[in-house]
Amino acid sequence: MDVRELTRQATYVARVRCVSVQSTMDLGMVWTLSTFEVAEAWKGEPPSRFTVRLPGGESGGQRMSVAGAPRFTEGEEVVLFFTEDRGRQMNIVGWAQGTFRIRKSRRTGIEKVLQESARMQAPAVRQDDSADEERRRIPLATLRGMVERASR
Repeated sequence: MDVRELTRQATYVARVRCVSVQSTMDLGMVWTLSTFEVAEAWKGEPPSRFTVRLPGGESGGQRMSVAGAPRFTEGEEVVLFFTEDRGRQMNIVGWAQGTFRIRKSRRTGIEKVLQESARMQAPAVRQDDSADEERRRIPLATLRGMVERASR
């Protein structure tokens, strides 16, 4: 999905910070609960704190990986395109497609984003290919402008 379609399908779009990650077993499957705090709401009025439940993770000595299900780390900042599920639990639109990792450019200091699904589509990045990944990043402000235009 492009940004216009992600924005259309999302109830909320926000810059968020991951505050906790916990994996648990449920009916023989590993699930990871990632809790976020909203730093900036770009579309809608999301709750200030919410949880996303995705398949995969590691719990009770079992490890499970699910293609397309993004993994988060505490303290990480991302832009999420998401919809409401039950209570304060949310669903990310298109999982990896609706997840944009925020990184600050070492060269310019500008915050840029890379869509999680773009990382999955590319072959494993070798150390000498880091410049190619950097070229696929777009400024955070550009993504925000795209979301604002698509929200109109």
